[in-house]
Amino acid sequence: MNIAPVDQLLTGFAPHNFKERTQSVLSKEKRYSMGTLCRLALLISDTIAIFGVLVLAYYVRFDLLPYVLPAEHVPENERRSLTSYIPSIVLGGVLFLFLLLANGAYNARTLLRFLHFFPLLLKSLLIWTVAILGISRVLGFDEYLSRIYVVVSALLLLVSVSASRRLVQRLTKSMGINSAIRQRILFVDWTEKSAAIAKAALSAPSHPYEVVGCAPNIANRFTNHPPPDVPALGSYQEVRALCEKGLIDSVILADGRHTKDDVLALARDCEKSHVDFMVIPSGFQILLSCLDLTTINGVPLLGVTKLPLHNPVNWAIKRGIDIVGATIGLLLSAPIILIFALLVYLESPGPVFYRQVRVGRRGRKFTIIKIRSMKLDAETESGARWAKKDDSRRLRVGTFMRRTNIDELPQFWNVLTGDLSLVGPRPERPELIRLFREEILYYNARHNIVPGMTGWAQINGFRGDTDLSERIRCDIYYIENWSLILDLQIMFMTFFRWEGAH
Repeated sequence: MNIAPVDQLLTGFAPHNFKERTQSVLSKEKRYSMGTLCRLALLISDTIAIFGVLVLAYYVRFDLLPYVLPAEHVPENERRSLTSYIPSIVLGGVLFLFLLLANGAYNARTLLRFLHFFPLLLKSLLIWTVAILGISRVLGFDEYLSRIYVVVSALLLLVSVSASRRLVQRLTKSMGINSAIRQRILFVDWTEKSAAIAKAALSAPSHPYEVVGCAPNIANRFTNHPPPDVPALGSYQEVRALCEKGLIDSVILADGRHTKDDVLALARDCEKSHVDFMVIPSGFQILLSCLDLTTINGVPLLGVTKLPLHNPVNWAIKRGIDIVGATIGLLLSAPIILIFALLVYLESPGPVFYRQVRVGRRGRKFTIIKIRSMKLDAETESGARWAKKDDSRRLRVGTFMRRTNIDELPQFWNVLTGDLSLVGPRPERPELIRLFREEILYYNARHNIVPGMTGWAQINGFRGDTDLSERIRCDIYYIENWSLILDLQIMFMTFFRWEGAH
């Protein structure tokens, strides 16, 4: 058995070349960015293929088919121009992209594997063919939309989208991006089921998971001996160090003997390091309200993998509302920002905007923008802490701004850039998070989604120097129960619930 201490594990994965082991030298943020670029490349290629085919189908239907199938000849006085087909082309293209997105064509399981993507493509095409005919009738396009054009479009879409997907996947593979964006997993304990997962991952370079190694259980023993090609840690205690060093993305607890407390402790260590935690079930049931069932090579896994905002459609809806809302918010609030910025300068000459580093989704740091509501260098002596009810550091105009949330109006810009959402858990400062994550159970779970200008905790009075446990409870409730209606409710209530603002 290949036993290796964590430092040796870190250096032992030195890449022989970029194509083979890129993931061992790139940070999580880099690999996450590469995954986003890969999805973007696929989205762009699909968009070009879809709209290009819908235009091509017009010429196939009206210029090519009449020569191949004379019975399908269309008299010139009955033929519609390409311009008249533009509404149908736009509708059809947008609808097909939406169906691909909704059916999971851009998630991790299909990102690298064409065989997993193809059934989703067929499903989307079948729905699209029926839907485009129905929608065109409702919108009045059916009076000139050729049924043969729709069938030709569907056939060409099948070929073109398949070809573009294969092309992009081969290109990313040749550039080594495939290996860089695979999710790196570490097994805790080794059993027959973990061996089955590892076998599938090790046998396919396009598999979404990359096996980093395994660690013994809490008793520092393995249920079964891992094979020589799977590096093993020397002790269970090294798992946390490996998580914190950023070498792994997911920890999979094999189905050996573990107490509930052991499982909860491991899950908490993973959460604090932004590492996904999954369990191979073995007859016990824990954390059922937070877990989702998925399979790898027929082996069931439980993990927090499908929160509402992990759904691409839900995310797209929320992001669209953020862009529209932030744009309107900036336009409407610009005069207010200007007036209060001037009042701040008159009371305390100096920079009128306050910039502060906060932590967002997946632990990514960004700079938040506010109208300065306190004296210059207010934290020089006090250090990082929340504002209190009678805080002596506040400006006179700052008291009013903080109570009415006017100081946060410039954050509409953060929403436009994607660092913030209109609604979500409030982002916190890195130095405070390092303290909170050790004291508050599952504190970092709130970083599963993009933070917000306002949120469920804020409208319930938990902001600033208030009960942190209750605030986290509210944040987790929002994450688990997100809906468009809930977002609209929170945005509306923000104008009337100012408790805790000081």
